[in-house]
Amino acid sequence: MLERLKNGLTNFKGVTYKKYEQLYQDLEQKQNPHTLFIACSDSRVDPERLIDSEPGEIFMIRNIANTIPTYELSQRDLTTVSSVEYAVEVLGVKEIVVCGHSNCGGCAAALGGREKLEHLPFTQNYLEPLEAVKEKIEKNHNHEDDDSKARLMEQMNVIEQVEHLKTYPWIKQKVENGDLEIEGWLYDIKTGSVFVYDEATEAFCESEEYQNVHK
Repeated sequence: MLERLKNGLTNFKGVTYKKYEQLYQDLEQKQNPHTLFIACSDSRVDPERLIDSEPGEIFMIRNIANTIPTYELSQRDLTTVSSVEYAVEVLGVKEIVVCGHSNCGGCAAALGGREKLEHLPFTQNYLEPLEAVKEKIEKNHNHEDDDSKARLMEQMNVIEQVEHLKTYPWIKQKVENGDLEIEGWLYDIKTGSVFVYDEATEAFCESEEYQNVHK
């Protein structure tokens, strides 16, 4: 075991667990998270720190480029879909957050062309659904520089995944009934800022601004 892992386990049991000991004991038999958080597997993204959550508050799904297949293609990723189903139908979460991030390797790989990933066949296959986002950028934003295209890819991917979630009948129904909210976020690693997609304006705005507008 890596020394860093040993130290982490020691610190968890002696410090972190002690801090939340009663909460962990209360959570032993049941969880009641308020949010399903779908994030990229990237090591630089830490959802619990991002929203300053305590144990038991968020149900988390992490995968390359924070993706969710459409209802029609749900068999492509049963791990993700079954986790979404459980969070919504059993745990009754009130919100789903799809959180992308800056400098996303999955988005960059999809934008650069999956044909370059022959040495990573599983990843190459996994990223196939992002081709649709790439094609939109090539069609409508081909004049942009590479950095702008990368940012657009990350933003448009978040929007695309939010729309994918709405293709599930049981999610669509809960949203229409006001029992569930879905948001798309983009986390900027360098600045620590989070941008929330506003469907009314079709733009990402910084979280503080978004909160003020939607009070």
